[in-house]
Amino acid sequence: MSNLAAPPAECQRCTQRGREYFVYHLEGRYDFDVDRARVFTSDGREAVELEEESTRLSLEGCTMDEAHIDHVDPTIPGLIAHVFHTTPEGEELAGHVLIDGNHRAARCLRDGLPFRAYLLTEDESRAILLRAPRPRRRESVYSQAEGQDGKPGED
Repeated sequence: MSNLAAPPAECQRCTQRGREYFVYHLEGRYDFDVDRARVFTSDGREAVELEEESTRLSLEGCTMDEAHIDHVDPTIPGLIAHVFHTTPEGEELAGHVLIDGNHRAARCLRDGLPFRAYLLTEDESRAILLRAPRPRRRESVYSQAEGQDGKPGED
């Protein structure tokens, strides 16, 4: 006997059609192609189990549709992509973002179940990235001892 509630006909998330994308904001907008990520992860790789705290952190800032949580299948693994951000100083920072399975993760947390996800490689993550903010250049700041061109001024 399944412990899943049948999705109601009026569930907007269940009735959406078309390609699926995930939008993430980190000092700019990142758009990920979830459907393409699913193709990459259908290669037989193993899903990894996330620690409860990691699962909880991955949901911070996500908008949850509480009515949808009851009828999602918590046994379907989510998808985790690498995300890259370049600081104004040119340093590239890297992290991870859950791009699919947020409601399943919330269900697992609520019901005390383990949450599993497929991890995309860095190359796969870049391949599914449809939009990312451009790196910002650091504004030139000069002191009174420097000239307008940023070089030391003459006394």
